[in-house]
Amino acid sequence: MGKNKLNNHYLDLRGFNCPVNFVKCCLALEKISLNEELKVDLDIGESEISVINGLQEKGYKVDISSKDEKKVSLIISSESK
Repeated sequence: MGKNKLNNHYLDLRGFNCPVNFVKCCLALEKISLNEELKVDLDIGESEISVINGLQEKGYKVDISSKDEKKVSLIISSESK
């Protein structure tokens, strides 16, 4: 608690298929600082699962900020586990 991170990076990847959305996330994450976060909106299903699992395997912290029947919003940071 008490961490105030800037969340000024956003990707709307709804409608994109794997692996395009995963690659776009990785490219965006390479461009942001360690103390910044990336917010990503994805379609529920294969995109959600592939992106979350892939980014976690690469050492990123992935939190679900909201989810409904059509989309999931993720907050991704560079914090290694």
